[in-house]
Amino acid sequence: MYLLSLGYLLYERYLAWQITRSITKTPAHVAIILKETDILGLEGMDKLLAALLTFKRFKVELVSIYVDILKTDQPVKTELASTLGTRLETNFIDILPGTGYEIYGLEGEVKSSRQGRDFFVYVSLGFGGRGEITRAVLSILEGVKAGRIRPEEVDEKLLESHLLVKHEPDIMIRSGGQKLSDFLVWQSVYSELYFTDINWKDVRTIDLLRVIRDFQKRQRRYGK
Repeated sequence: MYLLSLGYLLYERYLAWQITRSITKTPAHVAIILKETDILGLEGMDKLLAALLTFKRFKVELVSIYVDILKTDQPVKTELASTLGTRLETNFIDILPGTGYEIYGLEGEVKSSRQGRDFFVYVSLGFGGRGEITRAVLSILEGVKAGRIRPEEVDEKLLESHLLVKHEPDIMIRSGGQKLSDFLVWQSVYSELYFTDINWKDVRTIDLLRVIRDFQKRQRRYGK
């Protein structure tokens, strides 16, 4: 067991050395897709906080997190979103001082926010990309109807200005599966994708460093 732990530590240091010596930048914006069961327990929440600290250490500036709430009963979903939002806010304040964040509820409402300096975290609790786009379109239509927006002004940039997250992820991480979920549908069209069969509660620092190193080795094509 000691030799195995030592091997992990040495490999972790090797990956960190590779990342820091690379001439390719680390991703500025990382997106993570989780299930509510991934972070309901203390272990899952601790994993998330450790991941955020790792990303911050390696110069990631922005992390967007989607928590897919799988429950179909609306009162249960609402209670879960409220519980997770409170836990996240408390942990961000205690464990990540100085970090800015915005936590969105099931309808895209801002449940909690704080300004930050060099690191920011978005968390969407069950509010997906299709709902985000629909709400943006409805907001634009209201502006047109009220005369604040002329129809000829409606374009991609205007729609993007009405989205909750206005930054495109460099890479999207999905643990424990091979499918994307309904998150940042508009923003992620040119994002790199990274799938791992490892469930979130089993994710190690080594796995996160592999994501960063893998990103550095890719040649981004932006849909070309």
